[in-house]
Amino acid sequence: MDEENKQVTADEVYSYGESTEEPAGEPEEKEEPEPEATGSEDSQDNKFVYQDNQYDYSQQYSRNRNEQSDNSPMDLKDWILTLIVLLIPCVGIVMYFVWAFESNGNINRRNFCRAQLIIFAVLLGIYLVLFMLFGMVAFSRVVGY
Repeated sequence: MDEENKQVTADEVYSYGESTEEPAGEPEEKEEPEPEATGSEDSQDNKFVYQDNQYDYSQQYSRNRNEQSDNSPMDLKDWILTLIVLLIPCVGIVMYFVWAFESNGNINRRNFCRAQLIIFAVLLGIYLVLFMLFGMVAFSRVVGY
């Protein structure tokens, strides 16, 4: 193999931060080949070809690495069962919170329950504001202000 075109990997040059120099004695002098008389010094400057990237950045990271949520789409029977359970008066409210905040359930059900809780909170806020406004109007007419 030609010495000038030999590819050296980064592992051969750097072994995990340790120097590859010989620790004791005089270093051996290696004979370098004579530069060719072509007038191009670029071939001598680029003796080693290093790997650009040793790390694999293609791995996708989730927000929580321990999270093993179910990303599969829910079937029609799963949606029907979910909606029937949510229609039960006290159990439905509890199940909204359970499914909205569990970390390893179906992601579709979790997002649905979170969206429903946000809509319930906004509607509750609107109802409270309207109730207070109409309550003040009704109270002022009864008292006679």
